[in-house]
Amino acid sequence: MSIESQIKNNLGYNVISNVLIKNSTIKIYKILTDKDVTLLAKYQEKPNDNLINQAKELDLLRDYIHTPEVIWASEQYQVLEWIEEKKQKNYQIQIGWSLANLHRATNSIFGFDFDNTIGEMPQFNAINTDITSWKEFYWQHRLKYQIEYAYNSKLLDYDLYERLLSIEPKLNKYLDNTIKPALLHGDLWSGNVINGKDNPYFIDSASYFGHREIDFALIHMFGGFSDDFFKAYNEKYKLDEGFEQRKPIYMLYHYLNHLNIFGKGYCSGVESCTSHILNH
Repeated sequence: MSIESQIKNNLGYNVISNVLIKNSTIKIYKILTDKDVTLLAKYQEKPNDNLINQAKELDLLRDYIHTPEVIWASEQYQVLEWIEEKKQKNYQIQIGWSLANLHRATNSIFGFDFDNTIGEMPQFNAINTDITSWKEFYWQHRLKYQIEYAYNSKLLDYDLYERLLSIEPKLNKYLDNTIKPALLHGDLWSGNVINGKDNPYFIDSASYFGHREIDFALIHMFGGFSDDFFKAYNEKYKLDEGFEQRKPIYMLYHYLNHLNIFGKGYCSGVESCTSHILNH
């Protein structure tokens, strides 16, 4: 059934125009309807729970930050309100305040109620387990899986693979039992925040409860956030001492994830983070 038919049958709107704005595993469309309502629609050919789970995440995050309203989701389709981009002078400040508010949301254990994805990679969230150690969760359910996947995909040579595995005992130096679970966006880079009319809107999350500092990893890798953002965040929820020393540990997860999705161009980032962790 076409996307026009799905929107007509499930929402009662006739589609006037349908523009493909992203053509990948999940296709994204800008939809204009006869009710003068503009929608964003996602479609995936293979039915699974990914789009449903993404919708659940957006609804959960919406209690703390601005996200597009979820209108409808199924195993192949997701329909959201369309957020029109506007220029707001205090946009970076608003992002900082919003992220600090999100990170104030806590939980008794690390992980999530369901597994999700980060980009095109699965992200396993320790369902039905009660992990209260961040170090245990981060090694078992974040770094180790990505390391093994990369090695089995022949993206790592044996020497780097061995060095990556030797990181586990080093984590005791950086990740102690005072770290509490915080609700994360999970895939926070500048392309996943829209400068909306009155507020920033956060999209395309990979949420779970983890150490709040990991939400800064992609920001430091790819930029796009100003000093105003960091100042605003720290005003609301000051980062803990040692943040700078822990950055390579969290950047490593995202470099490994990018290596597994996009290939060996990200191997140098993996190497750099690994060397920093092992030599300090």
